[in-house]
Formats: sequence, C-alpha cells, structure tokens
Amino acid sequence: MKIRQLSGIIRYSATYRMLTAISAILLIGMAVHAQTADELLAKGREAFMDYRFDEAAKLYSQAKAKAKKKDEFFADKQEKYTRQLRQAESYLERVEQIEVIDSISVPRAEFFKSYRLPVSAGRLGGHEALPRQWRDEIETDYVFTSEKGHYKLWAQPSDSTEFRVLVESALLTDGTWSEPSALDEDLCEDGDAAYPFLMSDGVTLYYADNGEYSIGGYDIMVATRDASDGTFMQPSNLGFPYNSPYDDYLLAIDELNGVGWWATDRNQLEDMVTIYVFIPNELRKNYPADEENIVELARISDYFATQPEDADYDKLLDTIAAIEPGVTERENDFILPAGKGLVYYRYDQLPNAQARTGVKRYMSYLKDLAADEKRLSEMRKEYNRTHSADIGRRISVFEKEVEKNRKEGEKIRSEMYKSLR
Repeated sequence: MKIRQLSGIIRYSATYRMLTAISAILLIGMAVHAQTADELLAKGREAFMDYRFDEAAKLYSQAKAKAKKKDEFFADKQEKYTRQLRQAESYLERVEQIEVIDSISVPRAEFFKSYRLPVSAGRLGGHEALPRQWRDEIETDYVFTSEKGHYKLWAQPSDSTEFRVLVESALLTDGTWSEPSALDEDLCEDGDAAYPFLMSDGVTLYYADNGEYSIGGYDIMVATRDASDGTFMQPSNLGFPYNSPYDDYLLAIDELNGVGWWATDRNQLEDMVTIYVFIPNELRKNYPADEENIVELARISDYFATQPEDADYDKLLDTIAAIEPGVTERENDFILPAGKGLVYYRYDQLPNAQARTGVKRYMSYLKDLAADEKRLSEMRKEYNRTHSADIGRRISVFEKEVEKNRKEGEKIRSEMYKSLR
C-alpha cells in the first residue's frame, strides 16, 4: 500500500475514533438529559447504597436541578437523601477501628436468640418475655431483661406520635410490673426506635433508630442516662462500621468475655441478617481518614481485614460457643428482701410451707391495698371536680377503712417475716 493511502487511512481512523467518542459523550449527555428527576434520584440512591458517595452527590444535584419547583414530595425526599449522604461522608472520616472476630448469617425471625450472651449481660427475648400482665395488650417481638430480672425494655407504639418508642417497666414488690412508661421521646426524632440494650451500669443504652439521626434504615445509637433524674443526654450515632445505608440494630456487649454483637441487613437476602461478633474498644480509636481502603473497612467487605496479622481468637470463640443462647429467665413472683443480703423472688425459694402461706397472704394484702388507694384517689378527684358533700362523707369513711387495713397489714407483714426465720 502506498504511504499516502496509509496516511489517509490513519487520519480517517483517528477522525472516526474522535467522532465516535464525541458521539458517545453526546449520547450519555442526552441520556442524562432524558432522565427524569425521579430517575436521577433513584440512581443516586443506588450509588449511595453502594458507598459511591461522590457519584451519589452528583446525581442528587442533577435531580434537584431537574425537579419541578412545586413538587414538595420530591423536595422532601431529595433533602432527606442529601442529609443522609452528608452524614455518611462525615462518618467516613472517623471509621472506628475494631476487630471483627466472627460473622454469622441467620434467619431474620428471632435473630437475637443467636447472640451468645452470659446472664450477666441481661437477656434477649421475644414477645414471651413481656410481663404476663401486658402480653395480651402489647405488640412487640423483642424484649430486653436485666440480669436480675427486675427491669425490662422494649419498643411499642407511642401514645402521642405515629412512631414506636422505647418503654420500660420494673418489677414491684407484689410480683406485678409497673405500667410501661416511655423513655425520652427525644431519643428518636421523627422515626421508630427498636432493639434496646442496657449495659450493666444502668446508664448506657444502645438502641436502633430510623429517624433524623439515621443515615439510612435503622442505625445503632448510644445514649447516656442521668441517674439523678432518669433523663437521657443527646444520643449519638455510632457511625461506621456499625452502621450502613441498610438496617443495623441490636448492639449488645458481653462485658464478662469482652465481646460485642450487632446485626445488619447489608449484603443479605430479605429473610436473613448478618451478625458480627467483635472486640469492643475501651476508648474509641478511628482509622486515619486517608486510609487507602477506608470504604471497604467502613462496609466490612472482608471482616478478616479488621484483624491484626497475628490474631488468634480460637480460645475466645470456644468460650463464646460454650454459652447457651436464647435462655430466658423464669418470671419472678415478687421481690422480698429478707435481711443479710438474702432476697427471695419466687414461692419455690421460700424455706417452708408456713412461709409460703405468709408471703401469699402479704402479697394479697398489698394487691388489695393498691386497689383501695386507687379507688380513694379516684374519689378525691371526683370530689375536687364536683365538691359533693356526699362524696366527701364517703371519702372520710373510706379513709378510716383504709387506715384500719394498713394497721392489719403491718401485723400480716410481721407474721410473714417471722415465718421466714
């Protein structure tokens, strides 16, 4: 072939490649231009869920520019997605450095029964762990119970909002449970709270929340309770790697063995969850923000990458495996301090038949007294509302009757304690 012909072919090929490239760019531009704001937002969400945050930011921006100004629903969704993206980007700068020692895939239903926790960490139960008196009234699938069995936490619909809130109940001396009362509703802003776990210190609360503090789905939060008044300080999002754009929940700590657990929906089928077992830090330690594989560490693409090269967890894993999971406590009948550090919780613990009869009589008295005091309170409210002389006279008579019963109760209590000796 002649050199001039060859040169012409080369120039033609170069020109063709350039035109092809320009056409491809134009086609991509036209494709983006042809996409609706909703489509761009959806693609941005896909990028976000895959931790491609820069790409998500560009697509969200394009979606916002293309959206109709009067579309408030779209604007709210775009704003929410952008807020979650910004939070995630900030968390990427402070990914906690933890050692994940195991990963378990389990069915979603009652996944918490796969946590191998000693009794000292508390108990994780389902609906059956609710106090008997509330089981027919309350709908919940998870209940946290303290080590001694005197305190329970769960989530249920709020009386004042459309969301689910955390509630607590304590065992009373007569064996019944206090009316469930909501924890601070500030723990979850415009979202549902779920899966509480209270540390043995009684003040550190871990729970899941899908509201304003979340980067997507449920996120694990931590809040500290003021022991003096029972209120909680502003909750904090644990960030990466505990949380993800998916659902993350139920972080529990086994202080006895120095092990933590949490569950996540990331990289799982709809009916399965992954449970990570890790070694908690006494003080938070983050990876350097410029860590080369920071995204992979944040999403835990390979949990072995979180471990030191010479790590050996065999003994610890054997210890964990020996713990029987899903153990629920037998419900207490009452709380009865008997002196010298001895406390009775159930009738079968009592020393003899006389003691069981005496305690049953005393518990029956406490129940009747509570009912009388409730009735007296209602009568007083009615009197304050109507100022009826008849109600006033009935209150006076009933007060004398209640006082008489209290004196009788002192005798019953004394006889009961004598039977315990």
